[in-house]
Amino acid sequence: MPRNPKYPLESLREHRDRKVEDATAQLGDAVRVREAADDAKRRAEQERVEAEVRAAAVREDEAHRLANGELCVADLARAQAWEHAASAQMADLSKAIERADGQLGLAREREAAVRTELGQKKADLDVVEKDEARFDAGVRRARDASEEEAAEEAFAARRRQG
Repeated sequence: MPRNPKYPLESLREHRDRKVEDATAQLGDAVRVREAADDAKRRAEQERVEAEVRAAAVREDEAHRLANGELCVADLARAQAWEHAASAQMADLSKAIERADGQLGLAREREAAVRTELGQKKADLDVVEKDEARFDAGVRRARDASEEEAAEEAFAARRRQG
């Protein structure tokens, strides 16, 4: 029984298979980076919300104390300085959110690019796999035809003897 011929593009298929594996790993990395950027943005937004809640509580307490006449002029000056500092903190937190949003946008773009690249590499591999399947089917057809021919010759030889 003759040996099955080896698929001539096997090394290409193996190469493309490795490329798909590499691209899959890169996609996993890109997804992790995007998720980390998403988490960073969420944390920055949460920090700002918490700072706003704290500032609102301080303002409410100051307004209550002012209404009750518990504050003097120096307290009002300190409150104004605190308000200025709180505004600066809110501006810093807003900038942090903007930076996190920018990083998230970049991470999403990178993930989309890697996902597209993976799709292309899978398509390249698919072309070779389909060709290999056609090759294997051709080998099977040739083997089946050869076996059928051998069987017909054996049958014909028996008929001539008999």
